[in-house]
Amino acid sequence: MDQVRSESRRYRWYVLGMLALTYAFSFMDRQILSILLEDIRAEFSLSDLQLGLLSGIAFALFYATLGVPIARLADRFNRVTIVSAAVTVWSAMTALCGAAASFWQLFLARVGVGIGEAGGSPPSHSIISDYFNKDERSFALAIYSLGTSLGMLFGLVMGGFVAEHFGWRWAFVCAGVPGLALALLLKLTVREPLRGAMEEEAEKPPRPEPAAGESMIAAFRALWANRCYRYVNLAHMLGVFVGYGFTVWKPPLYLRQFDLSQSEVGLIVGLTSAGLGVPGMLLGGYLGDRLSKRDARGPAWLCAAAVLLATPVYLLALWSSDWVATTAFIGVGIFLYSLSHAPGLAIVQSVVAPHRRAQAAAYVFFLSNILGLGLGPVLVGSLSDGFAAEFGNRSLNVALGFVTLVLLAAAAMYWRTARALRSLNG
Repeated sequence: MDQVRSESRRYRWYVLGMLALTYAFSFMDRQILSILLEDIRAEFSLSDLQLGLLSGIAFALFYATLGVPIARLADRFNRVTIVSAAVTVWSAMTALCGAAASFWQLFLARVGVGIGEAGGSPPSHSIISDYFNKDERSFALAIYSLGTSLGMLFGLVMGGFVAEHFGWRWAFVCAGVPGLALALLLKLTVREPLRGAMEEEAEKPPRPEPAAGESMIAAFRALWANRCYRYVNLAHMLGVFVGYGFTVWKPPLYLRQFDLSQSEVGLIVGLTSAGLGVPGMLLGGYLGDRLSKRDARGPAWLCAAAVLLATPVYLLALWSSDWVATTAFIGVGIFLYSLSHAPGLAIVQSVVAPHRRAQAAAYVFFLSNILGLGLGPVLVGSLSDGFAAEFGNRSLNVALGFVTLVLLAAAAMYWRTARALRSLNG
């Protein structure tokens, strides 16, 4: 029996590792565009607003909207099958980006990447929550969320090198093709868990499944009535708005402002994101689990403090005119911002019923991606175009500085989440 339990414990970490790897591939395919933006701008003669549309709306529109109906399927059917199918779609569409002959063809290919990635994270969050209990969930989701930093590292380093030596089109092909093999491996080796398997009996809510005819609006209203879920959802959305603005525009900022090659920028930005983002994610998950055992409000307080402290650090990075100082401040900002990621998502999974977890995650991703990923890069690009006449190649710095202030609103929403958690737990 002990051997079986030991094997089961080892296997769930394998599952978590596989899901984290798929998330890394997802983020690599999503963010490789950022290191290629200057090449694409030169070939198609695009403005910063058009680059923002490619980076934001093209991907986020269907990524956000399709995430909800796919999550509804995931709350009823095999989640592993859904995730493996999603990996297949987004990997194939990433490779096809390399064949684009115009702005609109590339736009449509990016739409296809977003459609595929819509089926990745919500089912994965639900699977993880059925392999790890509430006291382990922040750290498990931190491991999963390492995919953002590792995927960015792979995408920027590989994308910058391949683009510099073979062209931006081959960078897309190299990013997309390996995902097809990963999709097959995931389907063949990961088992679908029992829903609610890690909940204590005393904590299990009534188990009726959502009504088959329940609309997405009705499901959203049921979740939105939960104040904890509502506030942490808004906080995550505001944080992502700033996070994606930086993620997309950091490589162009370096390329325009500093005398660095494309492969050098990819290496600097990728290593900074992974080198500070990974420990930030892990420490945030660890602290979130420790704090939740002492006080249910602890993870929310941690998130509020993290994004509040990150705000002035990011502003200092944008003020600097030396790439070393800029990189140091951005690295510290990434570390602080990353502390908030896993505890915030763990709150989402812990305050909703097991049979609504995929949908709960999907609505979080819907708001954060349609407004954060969809509009964040577009707003930065539009502001940069507007400031270009006055600030020249530092117009991106000014645009990102205005957007960074949104982190103050995110901190306020995490504070309200803490207050709601106090009411929820008496």
